[in-house]
This record gives sequence, structure tokens and C-alpha cells, in this order.
Amino acid sequence: MVNDLEIRKALEYAKRFRDKVFVIKFSGIVLVDQNVMDSLISDLITLNYDAGIRIVVVHGGSDIISTIMDKFGLNPKFINGLRVTDEETRYIVQAVLSDANQKIVWNINKRGGKAVGLSGVSGNLFSARRIQPDLGFVGRVEKVDGELARLFTQKGYIPVIYPMGSDEEGTLLNINADHCASELACSLGAEKLILITNVRGILRNRDDESTLIPSLRLSEAKSILNESFITAGMTPKIEACIEAVERGGVKSSHIIGLKKHAILDEIFTEKGTGTMITRKNKF
Repeated sequence: MVNDLEIRKALEYAKRFRDKVFVIKFSGIVLVDQNVMDSLISDLITLNYDAGIRIVVVHGGSDIISTIMDKFGLNPKFINGLRVTDEETRYIVQAVLSDANQKIVWNINKRGGKAVGLSGVSGNLFSARRIQPDLGFVGRVEKVDGELARLFTQKGYIPVIYPMGSDEEGTLLNINADHCASELACSLGAEKLILITNVRGILRNRDDESTLIPSLRLSEAKSILNESFITAGMTPKIEACIEAVERGGVKSSHIIGLKKHAILDEIFTEKGTGTMITRKNKF
């Protein structure tokens, strides 16, 4: 049962974060479980409309993309956590992310929110360049124009963005969603970057949630990248969090799991629920 002190703390946090920007990223795994989707969207609407926080969503779709590739006899390949994207894979990525985007937007609107779907090409949001030849059509964000997202948040909308960008020739590029979210958080001067994943946070033992690392300073986060328990999939998340706090001035970055109301627990409680990365070990 929530006590009076916890309620007062939650109200203090809500007051502190009113009119601040939170960039929240989650993967397409949310789409395969309606209960998870409902809980997540409930949190987004609470933050946006009840707490007055400006929410920007970035989503991926890696698990769904891999499933579709398997059905077409294409073998998903990754290098350092990034999907190798040839011509065929790029079409699948674009189709899956576009479809996922509309489902998320529809679910937010259905529950009384106001959402609008965007790609990283909309309004020149993500200008990118190819990273390396063996990754194919995979890009890294070179420039962010967050004006379109900013305008929507000012009008009370939740922009829902999927991570495709374009280079100078107009070639569509697949971009890691964690890095997109980090770059966007920097551009918007966000208060927080929140990455939602299928594990509770940074765990020293992936099979034991009691090994959760609740908070890290920047120097600690950089050092932990070299530890053996950091998986290839977790590496870009930690890098994105470090980049946002160190270069972009984001106050704190968070890696949290998919449990019910995880966002609200992380933001409005003293203890939190996942891993927080800051310049100092406090909000």
C-alpha cells in the first residue's frame, strides 16, 4: 500500500518535472503483449496529461523484424549489436517499423491520448550517414532537427518516432533506436532519456534481478562497458545513456524493464526500478 510519504514524494517529482521533456524509447517487443502495451501507454498518458510532462517516444521493432526475416528465409546478422541491413532487409525494416508506429499511435489515441506518428525522415528529423560497408544500409545520426517534435509537444501531442533516417542522397538508412533517442534527447534539451528493455536494468547476472545496479556515475558507466556481463544488446543502450548525459546535458538517463507501471515507479519513487546514469547519483 502506498503511504503518505510516498504520495508526497511523487507529487514533488511531478511538480519538478512539469513542462520538462522526457524522451522514452522502447522496442517492438511491446507490440506482442497487449497487457504490456496497455500498461506502458497508461504511463505515457499519466506523464503527459496528468503530470504535464512533454513526452516524445522513439520505438524500434527488432524482435518483429527478425521474426519476419526468418519467415522469408533471411538470416538476421548483427555486428556489435547493430543489424546488418542489405537491400531486402531494409525493405522489411521500413515496413515493420511503419506498421508498428501506426499501432502504437492508434493505441495511444484509443486510450484518450493524442499521438502523431513520424519517421526519422519527417521534417529532416534524422540526417544520417552510413557507418561502415559491412553493415550495409545502417546509419549514424549526423544531425537532428527536433523542431517538428518540439512543435507537437507544445500542442499537447505525443510524437511517436521510428528510427529511419536519410543521407545526403536521400537513401533511407536503418538507425539504432537507442542512439536515435539519445541524439533526440540532446537536441530537445530533455530532462530525461528513458530506455525500456526486456531486462530490469543493468544486471551483473542477467538471470538474477537482485544483481541490479541501481545507479551509476558517468565514469562508472564508461568503465562497466568493458565488463564481461555486458551483452552486445546492452552496449548501445549504455553508450546512448552516456552520450545523452555527457554531451547533451540530459540530467539523467534510465534503463528500465517492462514490468507494470515501470516508468512511473522509476520517475516518481525514491528507489526507482531500474538503472539510472547521472553525473551524480541522484535526480
